[in-house]
Amino acid sequence: MPLPSSPLAQFRHHAERTPIRLLLAMLAMLLAPVLYAADRYADMWAAHALDDLLAEAHKRLALRQRAMNDEFELAFTSLHKLPELLAHDERIREEVVPRPEAAPPTPAHAPAARRGPLNAFLKTFAETMGLHFAWVMDHTGTCIAASNHDTPESLIGTNYADRTYFTAAMAGERGSQFAVGRVSSVPGFFFASPVRQYGAVLGVVAVKTDLPTLSRRLRLDAAFVTDEQGVVVLTNDKAHIFHALPDAPVRDMPVSARILRYKREAFPELSLRPFVAPGVPDGHGLTLVGDATRPALLGITHRPQDGLSLHVAEDVGEALTLDDRRRVRFHFAALSGLAALGTVLSALVHTLHNRAQLRLIADSNEALTRLNEELRRIAERDHLTGCFNRRRLDEAMNAELARSARSGHPLALAMLDLDHFKAVNDRYGHGVGDTMLAHVTDIIRRQLREPDLFARVGGEEFALLLPDTAEHDAVALLERVRRKVEETPLNHEGEPIPMTVSAGVAEARPDIEPDRWMRKADAALYMAKHCGRNRITRASDVPEDMAPGATDTAECCMTGNGGDSGTPGPA
Repeated sequence: MPLPSSPLAQFRHHAERTPIRLLLAMLAMLLAPVLYAADRYADMWAAHALDDLLAEAHKRLALRQRAMNDEFELAFTSLHKLPELLAHDERIREEVVPRPEAAPPTPAHAPAARRGPLNAFLKTFAETMGLHFAWVMDHTGTCIAASNHDTPESLIGTNYADRTYFTAAMAGERGSQFAVGRVSSVPGFFFASPVRQYGAVLGVVAVKTDLPTLSRRLRLDAAFVTDEQGVVVLTNDKAHIFHALPDAPVRDMPVSARILRYKREAFPELSLRPFVAPGVPDGHGLTLVGDATRPALLGITHRPQDGLSLHVAEDVGEALTLDDRRRVRFHFAALSGLAALGTVLSALVHTLHNRAQLRLIADSNEALTRLNEELRRIAERDHLTGCFNRRRLDEAMNAELARSARSGHPLALAMLDLDHFKAVNDRYGHGVGDTMLAHVTDIIRRQLREPDLFARVGGEEFALLLPDTAEHDAVALLERVRRKVEETPLNHEGEPIPMTVSAGVAEARPDIEPDRWMRKADAALYMAKHCGRNRITRASDVPEDMAPGATDTAECCMTGNGGDSGTPGPA
């Protein structure tokens, strides 16, 4: 039988007579284009998959960096306060005052005997606060009293004039530095404050915390800290302590300066190698830290106020499997493409595959929406108390003022402040202070209505936005709050810690600006503080022209609240 003459007729002929041979011939002709297309598809998928991995890792890294920086800020702020507290002690001030030269002292008046009580005080202070050492230096940098005065490693008589923390304190500033102890040879962080008298700096008081003590206060998982010379000074991996970053400034220091500060000459380099793997394109920013085999994103937060840099490594180990998953994608695409050329079933499989991809996209969009909602919630909330923050309060004030102007309904704002909160921190520590804040905010929140907005605007200062509430109704609500706080002390180790609140209430007026409204409530709060605390004051009882801090000459207005007798006290 002769073959048809036209190509279309020949195709129809082979399709009817030898369909398998025709299919194999067509597949052979299209194999190279299909494989090329599958390879390009796999490359594009791998690039997008890596972008997704990095985007998620960047989000996690940013959250960890903020958390770690907040922990450092809290820890270092509390450690800075310890030498500041000692610097105000009269016993220390008396010792750093230069004494006129006189005849050789008798043994009973020798300096060691004279400073015995001060040395004992420093030893008790260091043990109580969990410090390695606490000591006092005169204006020349020589230690004249120390917490370890009675040990062979006593600091007394050692000169620290070359230490950065000493020179900063003598200049009237806070001083801090990482160094190896000159006498103890124990590395640690040093904090110093100037000792002043009549405005003049006469000496320096310093404290030291060693690395294990500080590490217990910080979460350093997959993170390390370097000083301004690029030396690793704090990390959970003890083998990396005193390693230096590539091109660290410490390598340019004179050997004598290295020995003086670190008691060592050489600093092994901490390896920071770019991650290279098949199927992973360049420019991704992934790093292998030290001898790690899993890649990570490395984020750096510089703290110039402490001379430190916080390095946080966020694991992106999924990149190790990217090439294997790319090959799977390639084979899948190639087989799907070849199958799609031959049968209707392949078209159905392809359709199902597309639907699966659509479901994956929908799931990804839903997860992204949930993440955005969580990030919005985090951005609006105070991490310690769970209250709204100042930004959310400002938004709500603007919205409620507009609604009140339209409807004519009353609207009140109250500013609350915990009385004598600093005394709780000073006596029990910031940990108990944080617990007290959470305790009081939980009490207050239980007294509020559904539409009321409760926000933390400062350390121990809060705000209440009360929709549909006139000033006298707001005072009644806050009076219940005040009584409940007063009746519910915090139980700490079997000891009740009492706490009271003061508040100022201001009702919104037509066309009032949010800032002016808040200032009126603040002025009422200041009046409540001035008049003895543990009370509620109306803004309508405060003179219009009186600034928030100008309560010294103002009359105290009794509003029927409890609290002290009305005698003014410090804010």
